[in-house]
Amino acid sequence: MKDSTAFRSVVRDYARLMVSGALEPYDAGLKIWGRAGREWPSDDGDEICIALQLLWGALTDWVELRPSERAEAEGEMVRAAREWFVTEGTADAEAQYFDRWIAHAETCSRPHLSRPSQALPAGDPLDANYGRGGR
Repeated sequence: MKDSTAFRSVVRDYARLMVSGALEPYDAGLKIWGRAGREWPSDDGDEICIALQLLWGALTDWVELRPSERAEAEGEMVRAAREWFVTEGTADAEAQYFDRWIAHAETCSRPHLSRPSQALPAGDPLDANYGRGGR
């Protein structure tokens, strides 16, 4: 799909289905994530696919990695979809939305990565001991 407008319309449709309850949030999230990974609208430089793939990948991972938190994760998916309806279309608002939601979703799906010291190994990546706690 080379048309950014058409791609965004498909994403809105899945979000609408999620919010209305016509499609389970996890299933709709997987659809958005899958589309974002396959479709790259190139007509106007819209790079929304990257952010959508990161966001919906993290939200669906939350269900897969922490199944006991499925209800909470799906509630956040619906909240993210609702917020998208009022955010989409304004570049600054979209950037803030993705910054906030991607960080939140990553922290929820992978709480062990919530502190930067645990997310990235310390040291020089060219050092043979990189990621092993130093020398």
